[in-house]
Amino acid sequence: TKSQITKQTKNKNPKHPTEEADQPHRINQNQGKMEVSGSSKKMIATQSEMVEAKVPLAYRDQCAHLLIPLNKCRQSEFYLPWKCENERHVYEKCEYELVMERMLQMQKIKEQQQLQHQQSQGQSIPLVAKTANA
Repeated sequence: TKSQITKQTKNKNPKHPTEEADQPHRINQNQGKMEVSGSSKKMIATQSEMVEAKVPLAYRDQCAHLLIPLNKCRQSEFYLPWKCENERHVYEKCEYELVMERMLQMQKIKEQQQLQHQQSQGQSIPLVAKTANA
């Protein structure tokens, strides 16, 4: 049966705990809760809550627990722009913090790559000989 096949494939490919830490984009599901490794924010909204609230896949991030009440408020207030300002502000602040966190992570990765590149260039033999005047 299908469940036996999935159990067999899960047992054949056990994940090593360090593999998950090496990949910051990996999403782990534990008892309905989702955890995103590499992020300081934890997932609060469960998968079932997001499905029930019809949150689009692109918006199912660490701020989804704030989007659910924001969308309910928007629907109840007929999407009037001056309504639900507090909920919108809290949600947008959460999203901004996630973007800033990703930017800092990317900056660290680029700095590490640049350092590795500089170290590898220092060990190689130059193709053009340097003169005394250069």
